[in-house]
Amino acid sequence: MICIPIVSQTTEDAIKDMARAEEIADLTEIRADYIKNLDLEKILAARTKPVIVTITSKNENGRFEGTEKERTALLRQAVDLGADYIDISIKCPELSDLIKYCKDTKSIVSYHNYDETSGNLQEISQKIERAGADIIKIATFAKKLSDNLKIFELIRRSSKDIIAICMGELGEISRILAPIYGSYLTFGSLEIGSESAPGQIPAHILRDVYRVNEVEQGFDVYGLIGNPVNKSRGYLLFNPLFKYYNINGIYLNFRVEDIDDFTRYFQGLLTGFSITMPFKEALFHILNDITPEAEKIGAINTIVKDRGKITGHNTDIAGIINPLIEKVPLKGKTVTLLGAGGAARAAAVGIMAKDGKLTILNRTVSKAERLAKDLGCDFGPLSDFESIKTDILINMTSVGMMPDIDLTPVDTTLVKNMVVFDGIYNPEKTKLLIEAEKNGCTIIPGTEMFLHQAAEQFKLWTGIDPDLDVIKNILK
Repeated sequence: MICIPIVSQTTEDAIKDMARAEEIADLTEIRADYIKNLDLEKILAARTKPVIVTITSKNENGRFEGTEKERTALLRQAVDLGADYIDISIKCPELSDLIKYCKDTKSIVSYHNYDETSGNLQEISQKIERAGADIIKIATFAKKLSDNLKIFELIRRSSKDIIAICMGELGEISRILAPIYGSYLTFGSLEIGSESAPGQIPAHILRDVYRVNEVEQGFDVYGLIGNPVNKSRGYLLFNPLFKYYNINGIYLNFRVEDIDDFTRYFQGLLTGFSITMPFKEALFHILNDITPEAEKIGAINTIVKDRGKITGHNTDIAGIINPLIEKVPLKGKTVTLLGAGGAARAAAVGIMAKDGKLTILNRTVSKAERLAKDLGCDFGPLSDFESIKTDILINMTSVGMMPDIDLTPVDTTLVKNMVVFDGIYNPEKTKLLIEAEKNGCTIIPGTEMFLHQAAEQFKLWTGIDPDLDVIKNILK
Protein backbone atom coordinates (compact mmCIF):
# COMPACT_ATOMS: atom_id res chain seq x y z
CA MET A 1 0.00 0.00 0.00
CA ILE A 2 0.94 3.65 -0.42
CA CYS A 3 0.53 5.97 2.56
CA ILE A 4 0.66 9.77 2.26
CA PRO A 5 1.74 11.70 5.37
CA ILE A 6 -0.33 14.85 5.96
CA VAL A 7 1.97 17.61 7.17
CA SER A 8 -0.50 20.51 7.19
CA GLN A 9 -0.29 23.05 10.02
CA THR A 10 -4.00 23.51 10.71
CA THR A 11 -6.92 21.13 11.17
CA GLU A 12 -8.74 22.71 8.24
CA ASP A 13 -5.78 22.31 5.87
CA ALA A 14 -5.20 18.76 7.12
CA ILE A 15 -8.76 17.81 6.15
CA LYS A 16 -8.35 19.38 2.70
CA ASP A 17 -4.98 17.67 2.11
CA MET A 18 -6.32 14.35 3.41
CA ALA A 19 -9.11 14.52 0.81
CA ARG A 20 -6.55 15.17 -1.95
CA ALA A 21 -4.33 12.37 -0.68
CA GLU A 22 -7.19 9.88 -0.59
CA GLU A 23 -7.52 10.21 -4.38
CA ILE A 24 -4.02 8.72 -4.74
CA ALA A 25 -3.14 6.75 -1.61
CA ASP A 26 -4.49 3.62 0.09
CA LEU A 27 -4.28 5.32 3.47
CA THR A 28 -3.02 8.55 5.04
CA GLU A 29 -0.89 9.41 8.05
CA ILE A 30 -1.98 12.38 10.12
CA ARG A 31 1.18 13.97 11.50
CA ALA A 32 -0.59 15.44 14.50
CA ASP A 33 2.65 17.02 15.74
CA TYR A 34 2.51 19.42 12.75
CA ILE A 35 -0.99 20.72 13.50
CA LYS A 36 -1.24 23.82 15.69
CA ASN A 37 -5.03 23.77 16.37
CA LEU A 38 -5.36 19.99 16.48
CA ASP A 39 -8.92 18.64 16.37
CA LEU A 40 -8.53 14.88 15.97
CA GLU A 41 -12.26 14.25 16.16
CA LYS A 42 -12.95 16.55 13.22
CA ILE A 43 -10.09 15.09 11.15
CA LEU A 44 -11.02 11.44 11.76
CA ALA A 45 -14.68 12.14 11.04
CA ALA A 46 -13.71 13.51 7.61
CA ARG A 47 -11.69 10.47 6.47
CA THR A 48 -12.88 8.12 3.73
CA LYS A 49 -9.85 5.82 3.89
CA PRO A 50 -7.84 4.34 6.79
CA VAL A 51 -5.73 6.76 8.83
CA ILE A 52 -2.56 6.41 10.93
CA VAL A 53 -2.27 8.95 13.74
CA THR A 54 1.36 9.81 14.47
CA ILE A 55 2.71 12.27 17.03
CA THR A 56 6.49 12.61 16.83
CA SER A 57 8.29 14.56 19.52
CA LYS A 58 10.89 17.22 18.79
CA ASN A 59 13.74 15.08 20.17
CA GLU A 60 12.80 12.39 17.61
CA ASN A 61 12.89 14.74 14.58
CA GLY A 62 9.21 15.67 14.95
CA ARG A 63 7.48 18.87 16.05
CA PHE A 64 5.58 17.89 19.21
CA GLU A 65 6.82 19.97 22.15
CA GLY A 66 4.56 18.55 24.87
CA THR A 67 5.38 15.95 27.52
CA GLU A 68 5.27 12.18 27.04
CA LYS A 69 2.09 12.10 29.13
CA GLU A 70 0.46 14.62 26.79
CA ARG A 71 1.56 12.65 23.74
CA THR A 72 0.21 9.42 25.23
CA ALA A 73 -3.09 11.11 26.06
CA LEU A 74 -3.46 12.22 22.42
CA LEU A 75 -2.76 8.70 21.17
CA ARG A 76 -5.38 7.32 23.59
CA GLN A 77 -7.80 9.93 22.28
CA ALA A 78 -7.08 8.74 18.71
CA VAL A 79 -7.95 5.18 19.78
CA ASP A 80 -11.17 6.39 21.45
CA LEU A 81 -12.13 8.22 18.26
CA GLY A 82 -11.66 5.04 16.21
CA ALA A 83 -8.37 5.75 14.44
CA ASP A 84 -7.42 2.83 12.22
CA TYR A 85 -3.78 2.86 13.39
CA ILE A 86 -1.65 4.71 15.89
CA ASP A 87 2.13 4.96 15.61
CA ILE A 88 3.88 4.53 18.98
CA SER A 89 7.59 5.22 19.35
CA ILE A 90 9.64 2.35 20.77
CA LYS A 91 10.96 4.96 23.24
CA CYS A 92 7.48 5.65 24.68
CA PRO A 93 7.51 5.00 28.48
CA GLU A 94 3.92 3.74 28.33
CA LEU A 95 4.45 1.52 25.27
CA SER A 96 3.01 -1.65 26.81
CA ASP A 97 -0.07 0.09 28.23
CA LEU A 98 -0.76 1.88 24.94
CA ILE A 99 -0.57 -1.36 22.95
CA LYS A 100 -3.05 -2.99 25.35
CA TYR A 101 -5.35 0.06 25.09
CA CYS A 102 -5.59 -0.16 21.31
CA LYS A 103 -8.91 -2.09 21.16
CA ASP A 104 -9.87 -2.13 17.43
CA THR A 105 -7.05 0.25 16.51
CA LYS A 106 -3.91 -1.41 15.14
CA SER A 107 -0.67 -0.52 16.88
CA ILE A 108 2.41 0.38 14.82
CA VAL A 109 5.52 0.45 17.01
CA SER A 110 8.28 2.41 15.34
CA TYR A 111 12.04 2.73 15.55
CA HIS A 112 13.81 5.57 13.71
CA ASN A 113 17.52 6.16 13.21
CA TYR A 114 18.24 9.40 11.35
CA ASP A 115 22.01 8.85 11.36
CA GLU A 116 22.67 5.39 9.95
CA THR A 117 21.45 1.88 9.19
CA SER A 118 22.99 -0.22 11.93
CA GLY A 119 23.62 -3.95 11.93
CA ASN A 120 21.24 -4.81 14.79
CA LEU A 121 17.94 -4.27 12.98
CA GLN A 122 16.82 -7.87 13.46
CA GLU A 123 17.31 -7.47 17.20
CA ILE A 124 15.23 -4.25 17.20
CA SER A 125 12.52 -5.91 15.13
CA GLN A 126 12.31 -8.82 17.58
CA LYS A 127 12.10 -6.39 20.50
CA ILE A 128 9.14 -4.62 18.87
CA GLU A 129 7.47 -7.94 18.14
CA ARG A 130 7.89 -9.07 21.76
CA ALA A 131 6.25 -5.81 22.88
CA GLY A 132 3.07 -7.03 21.22
CA ALA A 133 2.86 -4.59 18.29
CA ASP A 134 0.47 -5.38 15.46
CA ILE A 135 2.91 -3.89 12.96
CA ILE A 136 6.66 -3.34 13.22
CA LYS A 137 8.06 -0.14 11.73
CA ILE A 138 11.78 0.45 11.19
CA ALA A 139 13.11 3.51 9.33
CA THR A 140 16.84 4.15 9.12
CA PHE A 141 19.11 6.54 7.22
CA ALA A 142 21.03 5.10 4.26
CA LYS A 143 24.67 6.20 4.27
CA LYS A 144 25.48 3.84 1.42
CA LEU A 145 23.42 2.08 -1.23
CA SER A 146 23.95 -1.37 0.27
CA ASP A 147 22.12 -0.26 3.44
CA ASN A 148 18.91 -0.84 1.47
CA LEU A 149 19.73 -4.54 1.30
CA LYS A 150 19.65 -4.74 5.11
CA ILE A 151 16.10 -3.42 4.96
CA PHE A 152 15.08 -5.90 2.26
CA GLU A 153 16.55 -8.76 4.29
CA LEU A 154 14.66 -7.54 7.37
CA ILE A 155 11.41 -7.64 5.40
CA ARG A 156 12.20 -11.09 4.03
CA ARG A 157 12.87 -12.55 7.47
CA SER A 158 9.93 -10.94 9.28
CA SER A 159 7.12 -13.28 10.29
CA LYS A 160 4.98 -10.28 11.27
CA ASP A 161 3.61 -7.33 9.31
CA ILE A 162 6.48 -4.90 8.93
CA ILE A 163 7.05 -1.43 7.49
CA ALA A 164 10.75 -1.05 6.67
CA ILE A 165 12.43 1.71 4.69
CA CYS A 166 15.69 3.61 4.32
CA MET A 167 15.58 7.40 4.46
CA GLY A 168 17.69 9.87 2.47
CA GLU A 169 18.56 10.05 -1.24
CA LEU A 170 20.46 6.76 -1.14
CA GLY A 171 17.42 5.13 0.46
CA GLU A 172 14.94 6.10 -2.25
CA ILE A 173 15.08 2.67 -3.88
CA SER A 174 13.79 1.11 -0.63
CA ARG A 175 10.64 3.25 -0.83
CA ILE A 176 9.96 1.69 -4.24
CA LEU A 177 11.12 -1.89 -3.75
CA ALA A 178 10.21 -2.49 -0.08
CA PRO A 179 6.42 -2.71 -0.66
CA ILE A 180 6.98 -5.05 -3.62
CA TYR A 181 9.20 -7.26 -1.45
CA GLY A 182 6.48 -7.37 1.20
CA SER A 183 6.66 -4.25 3.36
CA TYR A 184 3.19 -3.49 4.75
CA LEU A 185 3.25 -0.06 3.10
CA THR A 186 5.51 2.67 1.79
CA PHE A 187 5.32 6.41 2.38
CA GLY A 188 4.99 8.88 -0.50
CA SER A 189 4.58 12.64 -0.25
CA LEU A 190 1.45 14.44 -1.42
CA GLU A 191 3.68 16.62 -3.60
CA ILE A 192 7.26 17.85 -3.81
CA GLY A 193 7.91 20.02 -0.75
CA SER A 194 5.50 18.19 1.57
CA GLU A 195 7.80 15.34 2.62
CA SER A 196 7.69 14.22 6.25
CA ALA A 197 11.09 12.48 6.02
CA PRO A 198 14.14 12.73 3.73
CA GLY A 199 13.97 10.75 0.49
CA GLN A 200 10.19 10.54 0.18
CA ILE A 201 8.99 10.27 -3.41
CA PRO A 202 5.69 11.85 -4.55
CA ALA A 203 2.94 9.26 -4.14
CA HIS A 204 1.64 9.67 -7.69
CA ILE A 205 5.12 8.71 -8.99
CA LEU A 206 5.13 5.61 -6.76
CA ARG A 207 1.70 4.63 -8.07
CA ASP A 208 1.68 5.75 -11.71
CA VAL A 209 5.35 5.44 -12.73
CA TYR A 210 6.87 2.77 -10.49
CA ARG A 211 3.52 0.91 -10.12
CA VAL A 212 4.36 -0.34 -6.62
CA ASN A 213 0.74 -1.53 -6.29
CA GLU A 214 0.91 -3.57 -9.50
CA VAL A 215 4.37 -5.14 -9.89
CA GLU A 216 4.24 -8.79 -8.89
CA GLN A 217 6.67 -11.13 -7.15
CA GLY A 218 9.32 -12.53 -9.51
CA PHE A 219 9.78 -9.12 -11.17
CA ASP A 220 13.02 -8.11 -12.91
CA VAL A 221 14.97 -5.06 -11.75
CA TYR A 222 16.64 -2.74 -14.25
CA GLY A 223 18.38 0.49 -13.44
CA LEU A 224 20.65 3.39 -14.20
CA ILE A 225 24.06 3.34 -12.54
CA GLY A 226 25.80 6.70 -12.28
CA ASN A 227 26.56 9.73 -10.15
CA PRO A 228 24.68 12.02 -10.29
CA VAL A 229 21.44 10.43 -11.54
CA ASN A 230 18.80 12.81 -10.16
CA LYS A 231 18.29 14.52 -13.55
CA SER A 232 17.96 11.29 -15.52
CA ARG A 233 14.59 10.75 -17.21
CA GLY A 234 15.01 7.04 -17.94
CA TYR A 235 12.71 5.89 -15.14
CA LEU A 236 9.91 8.05 -16.58
CA LEU A 237 10.22 6.14 -19.85
CA PHE A 238 11.13 2.54 -19.05
CA ASN A 239 8.56 1.95 -16.29
CA PRO A 240 5.60 3.01 -18.48
CA LEU A 241 7.12 0.96 -21.34
CA PHE A 242 7.18 -2.11 -19.09
CA LYS A 243 3.52 -1.49 -18.33
CA TYR A 244 2.62 -0.95 -22.00
CA TYR A 245 4.27 -4.21 -23.07
CA ASN A 246 3.01 -6.11 -19.98
CA ILE A 247 6.50 -6.81 -18.61
CA ASN A 248 6.85 -7.56 -14.90
CA GLY A 249 9.83 -5.27 -14.40
CA ILE A 250 10.84 -2.06 -12.70
CA TYR A 251 13.53 0.53 -13.54
CA LEU A 252 15.29 2.55 -10.84
CA ASN A 253 17.99 5.19 -10.54
CA PHE A 254 21.00 4.02 -8.52
CA ARG A 255 23.24 6.83 -7.33
CA VAL A 256 26.48 4.91 -6.98
CA GLU A 257 29.26 6.39 -4.89
CA ASP A 258 31.35 3.22 -4.63
CA ILE A 259 31.29 1.05 -7.77
CA ASP A 260 32.96 -1.90 -6.02
CA ASP A 261 30.33 -1.78 -3.27
CA PHE A 262 27.63 -1.71 -5.94
CA THR A 263 28.94 -4.64 -7.98
CA ARG A 264 29.53 -6.68 -4.81
CA TYR A 265 26.00 -6.26 -3.47
CA PHE A 266 23.73 -5.32 -6.38
CA GLN A 267 25.12 -7.10 -9.44
CA GLY A 268 22.97 -10.16 -8.75
CA LEU A 269 19.84 -8.05 -8.24
CA LEU A 270 19.74 -6.38 -11.66
CA THR A 271 18.70 -8.01 -14.93
CA GLY A 272 19.89 -5.09 -17.04
CA PHE A 273 21.79 -1.88 -16.38
CA SER A 274 22.03 1.50 -18.05
CA ILE A 275 25.39 3.09 -17.29
CA THR A 276 26.24 6.78 -17.28
CA MET A 277 29.16 8.89 -16.09
CA PRO A 278 31.50 8.23 -14.41
CA PHE A 279 31.20 4.43 -14.82
CA LYS A 280 31.14 3.82 -18.59
CA GLU A 281 34.64 2.36 -18.43
CA ALA A 282 34.57 1.02 -14.86
CA LEU A 283 32.52 -2.15 -15.32
CA PHE A 284 34.52 -4.02 -17.95
CA HIS A 285 35.81 -6.41 -15.26
CA ILE A 286 32.35 -7.88 -14.59
CA LEU A 287 31.66 -8.67 -18.28
CA ASN A 288 31.77 -12.10 -19.88
CA ASP A 289 31.51 -10.54 -23.34
CA ILE A 290 31.48 -7.16 -25.08
CA THR A 291 30.11 -6.21 -28.50
CA PRO A 292 32.66 -5.16 -31.17
CA GLU A 293 31.10 -1.66 -31.35
CA ALA A 294 31.38 -1.12 -27.60
CA GLU A 295 34.96 -2.40 -27.65
CA LYS A 296 35.83 0.02 -30.46
CA ILE A 297 34.24 2.94 -28.59
CA GLY A 298 36.03 1.87 -25.41
CA ALA A 299 32.97 2.38 -23.22
CA ILE A 300 29.72 0.60 -22.36
CA ASN A 301 26.39 2.19 -21.49
CA THR A 302 24.22 -0.94 -21.36
CA ILE A 303 24.62 -4.31 -19.67
CA VAL A 304 22.47 -7.33 -20.46
CA LYS A 305 22.33 -10.44 -18.27
CA ASP A 306 21.11 -13.57 -19.99
CA ARG A 307 21.29 -16.98 -18.26
CA GLY A 308 24.22 -15.82 -16.16
CA LYS A 309 26.19 -14.32 -19.05
CA ILE A 310 26.92 -10.58 -18.73
CA THR A 311 27.41 -8.66 -21.99
CA GLY A 312 28.42 -5.04 -22.42
CA HIS A 313 26.86 -2.92 -25.18
CA ASN A 314 27.01 0.69 -26.30
CA THR A 315 23.70 2.04 -27.64
CA ASP A 316 25.09 5.51 -28.37
CA ILE A 317 25.73 4.38 -31.95
CA ALA A 318 22.07 3.41 -32.44
CA GLY A 319 21.02 6.65 -30.76
CA ILE A 320 22.97 8.71 -33.28
CA ILE A 321 22.89 6.64 -36.47
CA ASN A 322 19.23 5.50 -36.46
CA PRO A 323 17.70 9.02 -36.49
CA LEU A 324 20.24 10.06 -39.15
CA ILE A 325 19.45 7.24 -41.55
CA GLU A 326 15.74 8.07 -41.22
CA LYS A 327 16.62 11.39 -42.90
CA VAL A 328 19.52 10.59 -45.23
CA PRO A 329 21.58 7.57 -46.43
CA LEU A 330 25.07 7.80 -44.95
CA LYS A 331 27.06 5.83 -47.53
CA GLY A 332 29.32 8.18 -49.46
CA LYS A 333 28.04 11.30 -47.69
CA THR A 334 30.49 13.86 -46.29
CA VAL A 335 30.02 14.15 -42.52
CA THR A 336 31.54 16.79 -40.25
CA LEU A 337 31.65 15.82 -36.59
CA LEU A 338 32.23 18.49 -33.93
CA GLY A 339 33.81 17.15 -30.73
CA ALA A 340 36.14 14.33 -29.75
CA GLY A 341 34.71 13.00 -26.46
CA GLY A 342 32.85 9.78 -25.69
CA ALA A 343 29.64 10.57 -27.60
CA ALA A 344 31.69 11.87 -30.55
CA ARG A 345 33.65 8.61 -30.62
CA ALA A 346 30.38 6.66 -30.78
CA ALA A 347 29.15 8.88 -33.62
CA ALA A 348 32.45 8.47 -35.47
CA VAL A 349 32.44 4.68 -35.14
CA GLY A 350 28.84 4.57 -36.42
CA ILE A 351 29.50 6.91 -39.36
CA MET A 352 32.58 4.93 -40.45
CA ALA A 353 30.64 1.65 -40.18
CA LYS A 354 28.05 3.12 -42.62
CA ASP A 355 30.80 4.22 -45.06
CA GLY A 356 30.38 7.94 -44.45
CA LYS A 357 33.28 10.27 -45.36
CA LEU A 358 34.12 11.67 -41.94
CA THR A 359 36.05 14.72 -40.76
CA ILE A 360 36.42 15.35 -37.00
CA LEU A 361 36.82 18.96 -35.87
CA ASN A 362 37.60 19.89 -32.27
CA ARG A 363 38.77 22.92 -30.32
CA THR A 364 41.68 20.84 -28.98
CA VAL A 365 43.07 19.50 -32.26
CA SER A 366 45.24 16.85 -30.60
CA LYS A 367 42.08 15.08 -29.33
CA ALA A 368 40.55 15.13 -32.80
CA GLU A 369 43.80 13.80 -34.21
CA ARG A 370 43.92 10.85 -31.77
CA LEU A 371 40.35 9.86 -32.56
CA ALA A 372 40.85 10.29 -36.32
CA LYS A 373 43.99 8.13 -36.27
CA ASP A 374 42.14 5.40 -34.37
CA LEU A 375 39.42 5.31 -37.02
CA GLY A 376 41.25 6.33 -40.19
CA CYS A 377 39.48 9.59 -41.06
CA ASP A 378 40.31 13.31 -41.47
CA PHE A 379 40.56 15.86 -38.64
CA GLY A 380 41.21 19.52 -37.96
CA PRO A 381 40.41 22.54 -35.76
CA LEU A 382 36.88 23.96 -35.52
CA SER A 383 37.95 26.87 -37.73
CA ASP A 384 38.26 24.44 -40.66
CA PHE A 385 34.47 24.32 -40.87
CA GLU A 386 34.55 27.48 -43.00
CA SER A 387 36.32 25.64 -45.81
CA ILE A 388 34.61 22.26 -45.61
CA LYS A 389 31.69 21.33 -47.87
CA THR A 390 29.56 18.87 -45.94
CA ASP A 391 26.28 16.98 -46.33
CA ILE A 392 25.82 16.28 -42.62
CA LEU A 393 26.87 18.25 -39.53
CA ILE A 394 26.87 16.51 -36.14
CA ASN A 395 27.49 18.50 -32.95
CA MET A 396 28.73 16.40 -30.04
CA THR A 397 30.18 19.30 -28.04
CA SER A 398 28.39 20.93 -25.10
CA VAL A 399 28.31 24.36 -26.79
CA GLY A 400 24.73 25.64 -26.74
CA MET A 401 23.63 23.58 -23.74
CA MET A 402 21.68 25.19 -20.90
CA PRO A 403 22.40 27.77 -19.57
CA ASP A 404 24.57 28.95 -22.51
CA ILE A 405 21.73 28.73 -25.02
CA ASP A 406 22.89 31.70 -27.13
CA LEU A 407 26.15 30.01 -28.15
CA THR A 408 26.81 27.94 -31.25
CA PRO A 409 29.84 25.73 -31.94
CA VAL A 410 30.30 27.12 -35.50
CA ASP A 411 29.23 30.17 -37.50
CA THR A 412 25.60 29.38 -38.37
CA THR A 413 25.64 31.51 -41.54
CA LEU A 414 27.72 28.66 -43.02
CA VAL A 415 25.18 26.02 -42.04
CA LYS A 416 23.05 25.69 -45.18
CA ASN A 417 21.50 22.89 -47.25
CA MET A 418 22.59 20.05 -44.99
CA VAL A 419 21.31 17.71 -42.30
CA VAL A 420 22.18 19.03 -38.82
CA PHE A 421 22.16 16.76 -35.76
CA ASP A 422 22.73 18.32 -32.32
CA GLY A 423 23.40 15.86 -29.49
CA ILE A 424 22.26 18.34 -26.81
CA TYR A 425 18.97 17.48 -25.06
CA ASN A 426 18.51 20.71 -23.12
CA PRO A 427 17.27 22.90 -24.71
CA GLU A 428 15.48 20.56 -27.11
CA LYS A 429 16.04 23.01 -29.97
CA THR A 430 19.43 24.66 -29.64
CA LYS A 431 20.40 27.91 -31.34
CA LEU A 432 22.40 25.83 -33.84
CA LEU A 433 19.22 23.97 -34.83
CA ILE A 434 17.07 27.11 -34.86
CA GLU A 435 19.45 28.91 -37.22
CA ALA A 436 20.00 25.78 -39.35
CA GLU A 437 16.24 25.37 -39.80
CA LYS A 438 15.97 29.02 -40.89
CA ASN A 439 18.67 28.28 -43.47
CA GLY A 440 16.67 25.42 -44.98
CA CYS A 441 18.46 22.55 -43.25
CA THR A 442 16.90 19.31 -42.05
CA ILE A 443 17.39 19.24 -38.27
CA ILE A 444 17.55 16.43 -35.70
CA PRO A 445 17.40 17.38 -31.99
CA GLY A 446 19.26 15.50 -29.25
CA THR A 447 15.97 14.11 -27.92
CA GLU A 448 15.96 11.81 -30.98
CA MET A 449 19.25 10.39 -29.76
CA PHE A 450 17.67 9.70 -26.37
CA LEU A 451 14.62 8.05 -28.00
CA HIS A 452 16.59 5.73 -30.25
CA GLN A 453 19.15 4.91 -27.60
CA ALA A 454 16.42 4.00 -25.11
CA ALA A 455 14.57 1.94 -27.73
CA GLU A 456 17.76 -0.03 -28.40
CA GLN A 457 18.29 -0.64 -24.67
CA PHE A 458 14.71 -1.83 -24.25
CA LYS A 459 15.13 -4.20 -27.20
CA LEU A 460 18.37 -5.61 -25.78
CA TRP A 461 16.76 -6.26 -22.39
CA THR A 462 13.37 -7.59 -23.48
CA GLY A 463 13.69 -8.72 -27.10
CA ILE A 464 10.88 -6.29 -28.00
CA ASP A 465 11.48 -3.57 -30.59
CA PRO A 466 9.35 -0.76 -29.09
CA ASP A 467 7.18 1.54 -31.16
CA LEU A 468 8.89 4.96 -31.25
CA ASP A 469 5.51 6.71 -31.27
CA VAL A 470 4.69 4.97 -27.98
CA ILE A 471 7.98 6.25 -26.52
CA LYS A 472 7.28 9.79 -27.74
CA ASN A 473 3.79 9.75 -26.23
CA ILE A 474 5.16 8.55 -22.89
CA LEU A 475 7.74 11.32 -22.80
CA LYS A 476 5.10 13.96 -23.55
